Amino acid sequence: MSELKQEYTFHPADLIEYAMDKPVGAARAALAVGLEGVHVYPDIMIGELAGNMELNQRYLNKVVCALRKDSKNILGEMPADIQVSHFERIVG
Repeated sequence: MSELKQEYTFHPADLIEYAMDKPVGAARAALAVGLEGVHVYPDIMIGELAGNMELNQRYLNKVVCALRKDSKNILGEMPADIQVSHFERIVG
């Protein structure tokens, strides 16, 4: 019986990946939850979502790849405009 029992470890990228083809509200919620504890401002990341789901899918794919690669350095994988927004927020 224990051979059949597999434990699942939650990875925030899984939730964001799941929400890629869902309405924008689901993508916003997935980013809010998936970016908890990551050293980024979720509201800036959420603000990047557009009304166009095709654009959102490309953006969310970048976020997923960055989270899977290194959740401690997600900003290093994000486009320059997002990095600038984060820097501006930190500087004030």
